[in-house]
Amino acid sequence: MKLIDVSRTVMEHVLGIEEGEEVLIVTNPGEVLEISLSLFEAAKEFKAKPTVIVQDAKGALDYAERAVIEAIKSEPDIVISISEKKLGKDPYGINIGYVGRDNKKYSHIFEKLLRGDKRIRAFWSPGITKEMYLRSVPIDYEKLREEAKILAEILEKGKEVHITSEKGTDLWISIEGRKPLKDDGDFRKPGRGGNLPAGEVFISPAIGKSEGVIVFDGTLGLGGESIIPNDPVKVYVENGFVTKIMGGEEVRKLEEAIKKAEKMALDIGKEEYAKNSWHLGELGIGLNPKAQMSGKLLEDEKIRKTIHIAIGANYDNDAPALNHYDCLIWHPTVEIDGEVIMKRGEFTIF
Repeated sequence: MKLIDVSRTVMEHVLGIEEGEEVLIVTNPGEVLEISLSLFEAAKEFKAKPTVIVQDAKGALDYAERAVIEAIKSEPDIVISISEKKLGKDPYGINIGYVGRDNKKYSHIFEKLLRGDKRIRAFWSPGITKEMYLRSVPIDYEKLREEAKILAEILEKGKEVHITSEKGTDLWISIEGRKPLKDDGDFRKPGRGGNLPAGEVFISPAIGKSEGVIVFDGTLGLGGESIIPNDPVKVYVENGFVTKIMGGEEVRKLEEAIKKAEKMALDIGKEEYAKNSWHLGELGIGLNPKAQMSGKLLEDEKIRKTIHIAIGANYDNDAPALNHYDCLIWHPTVEIDGEVIMKRGEFTIF
């Protein structure tokens, strides 16, 4: 397949684009621009109104250009971020904040319009490459959506998750009262959005209610970049917060990334953000059948046989932070309220 072929699939089966709709594509120079231009051309074929805006690459703690923020504020029907690293933070959102129609506070205009107001639909692909786009975006979305639905229903009814692995993970996470989210490639209605490549179900752990040990033996997210550790990284968790990290040289990189986010939060007077830099913000379960280990977290966290846990901000917006660093566990066993849903990386529910 060519880029344009995949982009047609995205427009039709993922976004359900309609004639006359406004599409904003935010991107960077380089390889991601080629993908963005193929999406531009595909949108035109469906008689939509696409616009591409190009900014320099932004890291996890960098601010987006003002023109990008203003373009999102124009409330196009669809917003697409095809970035080398990240879209970029919103300075007004971080320092003052937006209140959505749901009366929740958001630190980015994008999040307010998507989740708070449900005025736009979107997808975002931080760190995507052409190879990844061609490999793991054209999949059977109907099957993915069915599997994601089954998994989300189990999580929604669940209260406690127990995760173990042969490498030493032994972690308990409370999910009582939390709502799972699906990244199932169904972004056809306002308020819906997620990654491409798609393929995960995820949930925010209850605040302060995770305990145990995590052994990360897959990709470590460091915010705009990621590494595959040579040796497993052991993370100790108490009352929902990371208290100690042990392992090889990768430990230093992970700790430095978290401390950088913590310091930036303190520098702007956000003590709550600084504290939550060390909180567990997500449990995600991979579902994409074509995703492969690429060293790019965008794809790696979608791999079947893996789960990932994020350190930093959550998706319920009640534990805000400047970081959200996903890290992978290979071949885990996952139990929800005593029911095994995954055994050594293999699903037992479908």
